[in-house]
Amino acid sequence: MFPPIQINILLIVIALFVIPYSFKLMSTDGDTLAVGEENKGEFWWPLLLSILLAYWIGSRPVGALGMGYGDSINYANTYMLNVANDFTYGDIDYSTEWLWQVIMVTCQSLGFETSGFFMVVAFGYVMTATWAMKKFVPTRPYLGFLFLVSSLMYYTFSVNGLRNGLACHMILLAMAFFMEDKWIKAGVIAFLAMGIHRTTMLPIASVLAAWKVIKEPRYAIYFWLLSIVLSLYAGGWFMNFFASLGFDDRMSLYTSGDLADPQYMFSSTGFRWDFLAYSAVPVFLTYLVNIMREKRDGWFNIIATTYILCNAFWVLVIRAEYSNRFAYLSWFLYPVVIVYPLCNMKAWVNQDRMAGLILLCYFCFTYVMDTFFWKL
Repeated sequence: MFPPIQINILLIVIALFVIPYSFKLMSTDGDTLAVGEENKGEFWWPLLLSILLAYWIGSRPVGALGMGYGDSINYANTYMLNVANDFTYGDIDYSTEWLWQVIMVTCQSLGFETSGFFMVVAFGYVMTATWAMKKFVPTRPYLGFLFLVSSLMYYTFSVNGLRNGLACHMILLAMAFFMEDKWIKAGVIAFLAMGIHRTTMLPIASVLAAWKVIKEPRYAIYFWLLSIVLSLYAGGWFMNFFASLGFDDRMSLYTSGDLADPQYMFSSTGFRWDFLAYSAVPVFLTYLVNIMREKRDGWFNIIATTYILCNAFWVLVIRAEYSNRFAYLSWFLYPVVIVYPLCNMKAWVNQDRMAGLILLCYFCFTYVMDTFFWKL
């Protein structure tokens, strides 16, 4: 994650946008969010802020260990080694994450330094998520953007696990196109995401399951609850089972602890009840909106069910040293699950006030965690 001083500076800047907008919503009576009030031109703000944010992330220093940029340092070393060895398109192994290698080679052929390569990745990471959020909440893209950048792990996966983060945000965009019935575009983007990180097969499979098999979120919730019991009593067996499947060669190393480097792990391993509680919030929201209040929206069902299924997988391997990598396979959907019903479903009385309160609490939680407990 970012060093404390840098994350504090960034979060303070974001607070200047989040807090006034939260209070503006809380001072509004009515449900204009839910009825789809048009706000033409509002996307210019999130677009501009995304460009600035991508530039800030892409221009980070990567020269010193212990600064919270572990993955960035590893990828910088790989990039410089490829440059030194004149790595070309002919050296790419297309049987594995080929697109990541293509990005590296392309940046090398254009003469980019390491900073240029990271800038490309940062823009891909930030802009795909912003574009997707605009599609999920087209009438309030600014609100969607604020939820996105207020997410707890948004900054962590821009510098650590950055390849995983980029691939997950591409899946987010693929889901947004899928929601618009643009299936060819969605399929191409999903295929490219797997070329960045193969673990995105999990959210892809979960989307398809939510679309055709598990059409009611309550069944996914039951499975999520069952996964907690199974993890408590047979977690080791599931870790070994998933490692044996071979869908990601790193899985066996993550679960065995052979790559156990503290800078990449959660601050403690074992069954993380604290992060299980964090993961439970979208599950509870789904239960509240879909079951208790009987609000129905086909795409919310798919989004929420996908999150719950992916998170259930993480629960099963929660003891792995690098389980944060698997957690992000569901957590990248966290802000969408929260903001979608606020903008597209009439789930609360005085929904505008509720949206402002939720946004403020959402950001404050991230600020407290990143400021006082920044090593997760």
